[in-house]
Order: sequence, then C-alpha cells, then structure tokens
Amino acid sequence: MTGRDIYQAFADELAAPLQLEDFELARHARSGDAQRSQHLAYPFYLSTRDMARLGYLMLRHGDWRGQQLVPAGWVEQMTHQTTPAAQMHPPHTARRGFGYGYLWWLLEEPEGSPLNGAYMAWGIRGQYILVVPKREMVIAHKRQVPVAGNWNASWVGPVAFLRAARMLAAAPCRMGER
Repeated sequence: MTGRDIYQAFADELAAPLQLEDFELARHARSGDAQRSQHLAYPFYLSTRDMARLGYLMLRHGDWRGQQLVPAGWVEQMTHQTTPAAQMHPPHTARRGFGYGYLWWLLEEPEGSPLNGAYMAWGIRGQYILVVPKREMVIAHKRQVPVAGNWNASWVGPVAFLRAARMLAAAPCRMGER
C-alpha cells in the first residue's frame, strides 16, 4: 500500500533508530519459488544482539529512548491473541500452547508460570525472540542457518527453548540488577 520496499522501510524506520549493529540492507531480498506462489518470503538476517533490540522495543511498547518507533496501540494489538492454539493446531500440537497474534506467537501459560503473558517471534530452525513482560526480560536465541549449506543440521526446538527460558525467567533477581 505504501509503495515502499519492506527492507528499506525496516532499515529507515527500525534499524537506523535502534542502531542495529549488524543489519546489512544489501543482504536482504525476497525469496521463494514464484511458480508455486505469488507470495514470496521476506527473510531477515539479524544478529542475536539486533534481535534482542527488536524484542526490547516490543517490551517497551514501541518506545526507544523516548522516541515512539511503533505506536503503542499497535504493539498491544500485535501481542493480543487473535487465534488460540486449539483453533489453529491439532490437539497433540495445541497442547504446546502457542496461540497467535499478529506475527507474534503468544504463550498460553498458566497464571503462576514465569512465562505467563510472554510472546515470541519464531524464526527458521530455532531462532527466537522471547519477550517476557512480567519479568521485564528479552531472550534472543540464534543459530547459523544453513550450517555449511546443510539445512538439516540440529537445532533447538521450541519446547527445549522454552524449558530453558522458564528457568531463566524463574531465576531470582533483586531489583536494580535486571
């Protein structure tokens, strides 16, 4: 609708103000098989520290050092569940508790869980940005994809990632040491 290239818009409106250290605009291009779908993918290549900054922007409701980069109302809408896990997955998958907002997976965790209210971006082969508002915490996890051209290399799945994230979020921390 804007007529702007998504990667250029990302570079101008997010990467520059967030001072992403590793984002390279020239590396980004749509990919996929146009013979199979008119909707090609928009892969992003972000470092772990740049992923963490995006997560922190979300944690702060779109505010970065006093500048509102993303409207707070839009952050709220993106992270509000639009589709519960039970409506989107078969029962054996739905029990994992991944509902969906707008491009963010919403964890359906019980009230006492350290990850209650958390949401995450979930990239290919074990790349995650987890935002835990209850703990004012962001956890970014990245791996090289593909590994030496091999797309079938081992990776951390969402269940294992969230097991580690629960331990981190449950760890005691004194105020002022966050």
